[in-house]
Amino acid sequence: MKHTKILLSIVAMLFFTGLANAQTTTATPVSIDVLKTRASLLKETTNLNKLKIKLTELNTEMPKLEDEVAKANERSAKSAVESKDAANKMNANTADQKLAKKASRAAKDSYSDARRAQKLTDNLLSTQQKINKLNVDIEKLKVKIDKMDQQLKFTENVN
Repeated sequence: MKHTKILLSIVAMLFFTGLANAQTTTATPVSIDVLKTRASLLKETTNLNKLKIKLTELNTEMPKLEDEVAKANERSAKSAVESKDAANKMNANTADQKLAKKASRAAKDSYSDARRAQKLTDNLLSTQQKINKLNVDIEKLKVKIDKMDQQLKFTENVN
């Protein structure tokens, strides 16, 4: 019993000593400029991550677009050959209305396939330009973040 009281009083003294030490240690004050710099650094890092996500999305879209362009070009070339063949057959027999309609239909199909291929090619080029612009923007933002980070470290070391 006597040992329990002594042990209990020692634990209580250690507890109150620790509590007193915890109250005397205070967090070092951080200047408002440092906090503002940290906030803007966090904002820029968030923007960088958003740009990287967009870049990844566009990069995953590129193979699909390239495949669509290749298929559209093949279809356009095939329909152009069919149109040429139909026109040649029509020229051989100019009085045949059925061949004239077939040649006209083949020419329309060739035209629409060529337009579709052109639109897909334009879309592919536009996506490639977006990827290039995002890469440039990401590099600029990385440089800006590095400068801000160095400034923040310098400011924290001075304080």
